[in-house]
Amino acid sequence: MFKVLQILSCILLFLFIDSRTSFAQATDGHTEGPEELLKKLVTLKSDTTRITFLTNLLDTYKLESKSVADTIYTYQKKALTYKQWEEAIKMVNALGNYYIYKEINHKKAYELLKSYQEFIDHNNDNKQIANYYITYAEAATYMQLFKTSLIILNNGIDFLESQKDSSLYEYGYAYLKAGENSDKINDITNSVAYYERAKEIFTNQKNELMYLWAQNGLAQLYSKNGLYDRAREARLEVFEKGSALKEFQLVAIARLGACNEANEQGNAEEELYQIRTALNERNNKSDVQGIVDILTLSYAVSAFARNGILDTSDIYKKELNAKIDPFLNNPFLSTYYYSALSQNALTHNQLNKAEEYAIKALNGVKSSEDVQSILRLERLLGLIYEKKEDLKKAVLHHKNYSRVKDSINNVISRRKYAYVQTQFETERKDLEITRQKQDIELLNAENKEKTFWFLFGGLILIGTSGFLWVYRSHSFAKKKHALTKHYSQELLLSQEKEREYISRELHDSVGQHLTLLTKKVRDLNQQELLELSQQTLEEVRAVSRGLHPPALDNLGITKAVSHLIYSFDEKYNIIFTPEIELIDECFNKEQNINLYRFVQEAMTNIVKHAQATEVIIEIKKKEGRTIEVYIEDNGVGFDFHDKKKLNSLGLKTMKERILIMQGAFYLDTTINKGTTIKAKIPY
Repeated sequence: MFKVLQILSCILLFLFIDSRTSFAQATDGHTEGPEELLKKLVTLKSDTTRITFLTNLLDTYKLESKSVADTIYTYQKKALTYKQWEEAIKMVNALGNYYIYKEINHKKAYELLKSYQEFIDHNNDNKQIANYYITYAEAATYMQLFKTSLIILNNGIDFLESQKDSSLYEYGYAYLKAGENSDKINDITNSVAYYERAKEIFTNQKNELMYLWAQNGLAQLYSKNGLYDRAREARLEVFEKGSALKEFQLVAIARLGACNEANEQGNAEEELYQIRTALNERNNKSDVQGIVDILTLSYAVSAFARNGILDTSDIYKKELNAKIDPFLNNPFLSTYYYSALSQNALTHNQLNKAEEYAIKALNGVKSSEDVQSILRLERLLGLIYEKKEDLKKAVLHHKNYSRVKDSINNVISRRKYAYVQTQFETERKDLEITRQKQDIELLNAENKEKTFWFLFGGLILIGTSGFLWVYRSHSFAKKKHALTKHYSQELLLSQEKEREYISRELHDSVGQHLTLLTKKVRDLNQQELLELSQQTLEEVRAVSRGLHPPALDNLGITKAVSHLIYSFDEKYNIIFTPEIELIDECFNKEQNINLYRFVQEAMTNIVKHAQATEVIIEIKKKEGRTIEVYIEDNGVGFDFHDKKKLNSLGLKTMKERILIMQGAFYLDTTINKGTTIKAKIPY
């Protein structure tokens, strides 16, 4: 039952809105109408037996009747009084879903679920607890409280992780929802991590449908960030496998994502192809409440009007108007509805209506952090006022559009430019490094020959005693060097083990105590203390992640390094251009940590000292079972012969990490011409 709701929630997941159908599907267990059920309830002798009757009823009964919902609400309160915790949470979850998807009263759902939070520690049914966190997060999302929803989801994820039960469907779904909400607040790095984790869990659970929902989320994320080839590749898998599974609502949503992408790129032919295909693939039988229908019709009205095909736009507008009434209380669906009407009115030159509808749509999302919807509506209003010749308002909305657009896409544009500009330089740099290496090898060979003849002549002169002294000195120096090298490597390994231990202690012990403290402070209604405890908990989690990145254990070295680069890219005004091949199976755990720290230390040095504006990072498999790491910046560089800088702790540690992995470390730098670091590691 719960799974049906979650699948339909995903329908809106990747269009920056979401919704689910009403609670549960009816089965053959109860065929009585609401009046018969309530009459049967009255015949029971005590409140406790009535509470039990109602909770058993929820296993099979499709909750659609307001009178039954009101009765369950009353007995949910009584269940709390009698401390029937398992019955209470089951009723709360059912009512939450009813208010969200049937009554469309998101505020009521949110307040009910929030009020139960103080009792959640009394419950033992893992599935109902997981259900509670997700339903509560859904209600917060509908209230456009995206950050609050993420906090709730992370609490749910912490609970599910502590239970170590990866078979629970809600386990993967919590990550999926967290990916959605991170996307809405433009937290790209965490969004990718959540989606990837969701895909991993659903793959292990052999849940192909939900895997495809997560894949579609990544497709939308790639599209938003200008990675259109990767978006199309991800979406193609959704088209093919979704159609094979006959999950047409999933395929339709993917089509709408492709339609939106084509519109952003100004590709009218592709936009119209995708919307026509989506209209043909509509399947009302699989879409219980017509949610996909409303979305598809809204897109159709907009797309055909935008491309001047007004007759077709009007036909779908008529169908949309006939179906929208049950959904007008949903702020997400109503935003798309009013946006579609505005675009249609604008093309008809009905400018006052176009303005009215666009303002309604914008007001619906202004209080949220749904920047993509705000972006589209600011552009639409700019066009409307331009046609109305209200230049002051037109300029205002065009400025708003440009400001939001720049904040989202500036880094993307610079990444693309940097890649095109530097890809031709990469081969030249490789050739220079190869030539320099050959020169060094030739010089070493000459020095070895000179040293040999010098020692040979000296040995003849000083005799056997001199030979023994040289031999013993050389042997001592060799042992000393080996001991120093061994000590340095052991020190690095012990540091990492200590970091991992402290990180685990912070997460498992301190983190759990802070979570408990937060719950107790919330019960005391001390808002200032609550905010302080929540902030402290987040800071502890951040320190824990810094000491030992959980992405290494959860996602593997390839995605962990990618997320590390994305986090630097978002934090600093530097263009990081990564190209990383899949290397998850190449190294063991200790080697993965060393490689991760190597890249992290290189980027930290660049940020602190290089004054660079562009950085290229490549990790590729080469012939002879070798991984090659290539990091180049366009910063100020330094004097290669400056031993103080060359032997700085940062560079020495980086070199030591590569040597631990039996690899080779190279560095090339010139003042005002940047620095290149290269490592070759066998696997």
